[in-house]
Amino acid sequence: MSTIAKEAHTASHQSTSGVSRHRRDWAAFAVIVGILWCLPLSLGGFYLYLGLAVAIYAISALGLQIMVGLAGQLSLGHAAFMGIGAYTSVLLQKNAGVPFPAALAAAALAAAAAGLLMAQLIRLSGVYFKIATFGFGVVVHQILSNWTALTGGSAGVRAIPAIGVLGFQIETRTGLFVCEALTLTLLYALLIRLSHGKIGRAFRALGQNEAAARSVGIAVARYRMMVITLGCAIAGIAGAYLPHLMRFLSPESFTWYESLTCLIMITLGGLGSLPGAIIGAAILIVAPEYLRDFAQYKMFAFGILLVASMILLPRGIAGAGMSLSRGKRMHAQ
Repeated sequence: MSTIAKEAHTASHQSTSGVSRHRRDWAAFAVIVGILWCLPLSLGGFYLYLGLAVAIYAISALGLQIMVGLAGQLSLGHAAFMGIGAYTSVLLQKNAGVPFPAALAAAALAAAAAGLLMAQLIRLSGVYFKIATFGFGVVVHQILSNWTALTGGSAGVRAIPAIGVLGFQIETRTGLFVCEALTLTLLYALLIRLSHGKIGRAFRALGQNEAAARSVGIAVARYRMMVITLGCAIAGIAGAYLPHLMRFLSPESFTWYESLTCLIMITLGGLGSLPGAIIGAAILIVAPEYLRDFAQYKMFAFGILLVASMILLPRGIAGAGMSLSRGKRMHAQ
């Protein structure tokens, strides 16, 4: 086979693979969104509460997945940006009477600005960047804990206002779930579009090899700033919903442990997989509720789960599912 023929064959294979991956992502979107909207609302009660928590952490996990799974920018302070979003939203609603949609947008902007500031200040790469993001998360937690006049400090913020949309007050869990599920659905769809477009391809190139990405003309610094800002903004959106579920806001909801939990979610679900981020969030939110008798071993169990998933399922649950499906199709042929 000539060199030209080989290149044409490779390009054709890559194009077909890209189309196939695009279709799989939208098929997974249809299944996950269908389950998200139907299951909690039909079961109600405690299951609706779990659905609310899953939706919040699925949003946060999607933001981290874009940063880590696609662009390779590992953040160990992701929960800090959820905290920035949470406090921005609640304080604007509580102290300034800002309606929830505007407060939600402000939460995203505040978290994005903090992420951009972090990326500008921490001009590091590799392990140094990872350590610096952990330190940034610790600093944010300390500010939230000690700026008592603004945040209430360790006493937290109580009397969380109800979500107000178009003059209506949403005071039920069902109404809150509809808001969360709608936000998750829209973000998920937008991220699928983004991940298969020019920006998404640049993010993937950045995650695979920064030097190679730079050599083919990709503005590494610009796309690095972009993905960090985007991931932090999405975390801020997730954080804005959390106080309305908990009916209380405390800095202890945004510690390094929560950052680790989000990291385990995307690792368990499958790095680089958007549906995997949601699957991982669902598992890590739902499973502990059925293992309350072993709550004292939670951190130990999470550690074992993370190591086991990396050894047994290196591509995560979503990746294992795709491999199994591909194997069945090949066997059928």
